[in-house]
Amino acid sequence: MDENMFSEKEKPVTTSAANSIPEVEEGQMLEYAGERQSGNAGQLKRTFKARHIQMIGLGGSIGSGIFIGTGKALRYGSYPGMFLGWGLICTQAWINMQVMSEACIIFPTSGAFVDHAARFVDPSLAFALGACEWFAWHTTLAAEGSVFRLILTYWTTELPVAACMTIYLFVVFSIHFLPNRWFAEFEYITASVKVIMMIIVIFTCIAMLAGAGPTGTTHHAENYTSLPAFPNGFKGIAQCFLLASFSCGGQELLGITNGEAKLPRWNLPRAINSLAVRLFLFFGSAVIFIPLLVPYTDSRLLGPSNLAASPFVIAMENAGIKGLPDFLNVVVLIGLCALGAESLYITSRLGTAMARMQLFPRFMGVVDSKGRPYMALISSSLLAIILTYINCSNTGGIIFTWFSSVGSTVYFIAYLVIAVTNWRMRKAFQVQNGNPLKLKHAYENKVYPLGSIFLFVSGVFVIGSTFYISLFPIDASSSASGFFQTFLCVPLFIVLYVGHKLIYKTKIVDPATADLQSGRRPLSDEDIAFLDNYYSKPMYKRFLSYVTL
Repeated sequence: MDENMFSEKEKPVTTSAANSIPEVEEGQMLEYAGERQSGNAGQLKRTFKARHIQMIGLGGSIGSGIFIGTGKALRYGSYPGMFLGWGLICTQAWINMQVMSEACIIFPTSGAFVDHAARFVDPSLAFALGACEWFAWHTTLAAEGSVFRLILTYWTTELPVAACMTIYLFVVFSIHFLPNRWFAEFEYITASVKVIMMIIVIFTCIAMLAGAGPTGTTHHAENYTSLPAFPNGFKGIAQCFLLASFSCGGQELLGITNGEAKLPRWNLPRAINSLAVRLFLFFGSAVIFIPLLVPYTDSRLLGPSNLAASPFVIAMENAGIKGLPDFLNVVVLIGLCALGAESLYITSRLGTAMARMQLFPRFMGVVDSKGRPYMALISSSLLAIILTYINCSNTGGIIFTWFSSVGSTVYFIAYLVIAVTNWRMRKAFQVQNGNPLKLKHAYENKVYPLGSIFLFVSGVFVIGSTFYISLFPIDASSSASGFFQTFLCVPLFIVLYVGHKLIYKTKIVDPATADLQSGRRPLSDEDIAFLDNYYSKPMYKRFLSYVTL
């Protein structure tokens, strides 16, 4: 970091001239690369406990993507598309957390991967990615409001669209008016409900395969035995990549919440293990059971995007199972509110972090005494209201479709940046002769360097697949409008990066001068004693600690 950026009072932490190893003190106030100290900015509160982040890892993102989006995936890609789509995307999500967590544990800031890209690669790259992520999560928040109304149409179509959206926004905003711990508890409770529902669905699928239900029959897997395996060729598989990313994406939340965790070294690795259960057990089971229960030719899969088009509900209706679809609908509604709250949380924390990093307007970095970034929350809420209500009109709906396409590929761009950041961070540790990954109880990526290589290569592959399906969509002709409705994020990212670099003339960060100081949270003696005690226990006791929180 260029020390000329700070006055004498603003310099955060010194560096030993003898060996360039950062001298980091506990309780430091500056967290982000390039941050300037401000007496009235306030600080986020580290109130997230292990059970909060662990349950978010286990139950986060379980919602309309897996319950409804899988129906479209089955229709377009059949079982090969679903296996390849969810198999690759789930693996990407898990590897991404392995790679990203190295930096998130050493530098646990709410800017997470955006902050790390700025300090190790290029501030312009951090701006482009952060701005795309920030806007994409606003569109996610608004899109869930539209789905909220569609889910309610399973019971009634009498409710006005605007009224449904207002109810949804009221719930989401109310959660963030309260202190941060209430958001953590809300996420914990809703994630628990979703996990219970997912377990019920899995056992119900097993029972239906065996012929359970008043009108149930033994299933003979028509998708495997009598229907073509690839109904839409590679297009169907490419479409499944996108649909899988909607249900599996958003693992950035774990890195961002880790910035408000009491003990990041303890919390985040456990959340990664919980994430593996969600990705490979819950989502993997769904991908296995759905093609066995419902043929991709079922016309109900092409219905409106509400629960009636869910392959789970179609299978339950075929088996004559009553009541459970209604319960599933309630859980999906809860999940939509939870995802909306998560989206507002991410946008407010990213906005605050980027303001502190001098990438967004400075006023967005203000935090009140209860640890709420209220200026970023107000800004995000206003934008979310606009994006949500424009869906009430036909013209607005077309505009929103374009905006929401930013979220289609932003996950894959983030994977590329996170992989590059990991390589540059490791290089900085090597050049500056101070590798915190070798300290006691440090978290080190178990699959380095293969993990970051896989993340980068697979990210390029999926972006290329998305380009292909955007250019040549299924059951539609090629058009500029259709192309950008899916692929807008990539050119937007490039324009933001080039524009920021031309205006601010940023340079690629030299590993020898990369900031290894701000945001560091070394383990205290109490932390080390706690971890010593945990890792001294037998494996079965450590396993039981996941289910006894």
